[in-house]
This record gives sequence, C-alpha cells and structure tokens, in this order.
Amino acid sequence: MKTLVLFLTSFIVISVASAQNAGNWPLNTSLTGAAGSHLTVSAMSLGYSIPTSSFNGSSEWYGEGGWPSGAIDPNAYVQFNLTSNTGYYLALNTVTLVMRRSNTGSPAGAGPTSWSLRSSLDNYTTDLATGSMTHNYATYTATLPSSFLTITSDITFRVYGYNTTVSSGGTSRMVFDNISVQGQAISGVLAAQSIHLTAHAEGEKHVALQWNATGFTEGTLFTLERSANGVDFMSVFHTESATEYDDATARATAYYRITAGLPDGSTYYSSVLFVRKSGEGRTAIRGVTAQSNAVRTFLYLKGTGTYEVGIWSQDGRPLVRRTVNGQVGDVQSDIAFSYPHGVYVLTLSNEGGMTSRLFVF
Repeated sequence: MKTLVLFLTSFIVISVASAQNAGNWPLNTSLTGAAGSHLTVSAMSLGYSIPTSSFNGSSEWYGEGGWPSGAIDPNAYVQFNLTSNTGYYLALNTVTLVMRRSNTGSPAGAGPTSWSLRSSLDNYTTDLATGSMTHNYATYTATLPSSFLTITSDITFRVYGYNTTVSSGGTSRMVFDNISVQGQAISGVLAAQSIHLTAHAEGEKHVALQWNATGFTEGTLFTLERSANGVDFMSVFHTESATEYDDATARATAYYRITAGLPDGSTYYSSVLFVRKSGEGRTAIRGVTAQSNAVRTFLYLKGTGTYEVGIWSQDGRPLVRRTVNGQVGDVQSDIAFSYPHGVYVLTLSNEGGMTSRLFVF
C-alpha cells in the first residue's frame, strides 16, 4: 500500500485509509452496526419526521411515513455515526448503500424516488452523493472527498429520502438491506479545531450571538450564517476577529452557524443552533437521537421550571424517568438507556400538559 505522508505542527503522520470496513450495518433483525478496529459505531436511527420503522423478515429494515413529496426535509433521514477511540483519528474512503423504495402498490413502487447522502462535517449542507431509486434493490457507492481522511473524533452520516410518490395501495417506505463505510481508525492525534456558538433571543426583536473559535490560523475569515429552514443558509456577518453579533433582522424562528474559511481554502463549520424568539411556540420535543448507551433529546421549553422526561415502551410501560430544570428556550438532555433496540415513546411533561414522540433506539 502506498502511503501519503503529511507533516503537521506536531509531526503527525497521516496515512491513506485502506479499503476495509470501518463500520457495517447488515440490518438483519438488529440496528446495531459492526465496528472496525479502534473505533465504535452507533445503532441506525431515524430523523423525527419519520414516525415508524420495522424489519421486514430477517434481511431488511425500513422507515415508514413522513418522507417528503418535494425537496429534502431536514428531519427526514436515516442516520449512523462512527467514533474513533482515544489516540486515533478516522480516515474514510467511501460509503456504500444497498437500498430501494417500497415495492407495494399498483403499479409497484411507493416512497422516496430520490436520495442524498450528507454528513456532520458541514452540518448536513453538502450532498456527498445523490441519486434516484426504484422499488428494486441497487448498490450505490459514494466516494468521499479528501477532508474525510483526517476526522479528529467522530462523524455522523445521514441519508435523506425525498420526492416521494405513492401508487394506489402503496406504503411510503425507504428500505435498506446493508450500509457500510470503508476506511479505518489510524493511530495519532490531529490538531483540534472548534467553534462554540451560543445564541439567545432578546425580546421579540433581537437575537444575540456569541462564539469562541480555537485552533484556527491567522487570516481565517469567520462568517455568521442564518437559515429559515436549517438547510439553505445566507451570510449575515463576516469577521476575522469579532466574537459577537446582534441580529435584529431574523424572523420569529431561525437557524445559525459559523463557517471558518481558512487561508488554505478549506472550510470548517460550527454546529447549527436553532433560536425561537420570545413569545413564540410551545413546549415541544424537537428531536431524539440514539447514542451507544443513551438517548439524546432536543427539547424546547416554553416556560422556566421543572419538567419530567420519560421513556415508555410501546405498550405503555414506564422505563425511564428523569427531571429537567430549564429556562425558556432550547435544552439538550442525555438519558442513560440500556434497553434492547426497538421503537419507544419519549414524553415531556409539566403542569401545563404533556407531549410525546416515537423514536427508534
């Protein structure tokens, strides 16, 4: 194997990843994936726009309902994650998807006709690969760009389904037989770059944003971007040194992120923040994602106070309950969860009532 060697400030050697499975999800009665050496992988999960999922026999798994009839819905996806062990970084080559839409209906065919693969490296903005699909299985391989050879810790991939059609008697499903990621975890520690962005609404007119960037070279241009839907972003403010901005032009709800344009031409993206201005909305569960031994919840609290978050079986048995004390706005909460993989119900309640959402663990 030929080796490409790059010398960084700490004399780290980076090798091109060989074509082996870093992660593989056979989807044979289990959402659990098999990990390569020196890394871990998450279980397969769905975005919260997709209400249900199930195994069909012992060799395939599908997400049913919620797939958009038009453009991509940022919350309608299948998701999987890879994380390198301490002292290693990820070098990934390709992602291989074996999938189809439902073969139900007359004529046969129901569910998404188009798909897109995106990743957390740029907050799911860029299509790594796209294509169309029929009710017959096909294998799709996405070749990853060079930025995927130096992933410092972890990465999440999402496969979006869209342009959904449902023929008479059909059921809207996106069906998967196998998903795999080729690459490996390599010994070494890369220089870390990070942007921590915070935002909060000030009344009904302003959103105050602050950020802290570390690990970037002199001459990096930082751009604050805003989106109304979490997908299409526009530039709001450019700077090389400022660390705060007051946005007086945002709508009632908005998504924000910071992009860092480095002098070498590469781009780094912060996490995306969602902000709802004061007086808008109600207490809600915005999203649920499965971790290795935990459930991560994304909540919006209308009022300051004590809330109870619960996880229930589909037949109504309480499994986990915990208390969340929060201020008005968005709150992220991780709940330890050691039950078998399957479909569960998350509830969020206080004296003002209760809301719930199905999720796949």
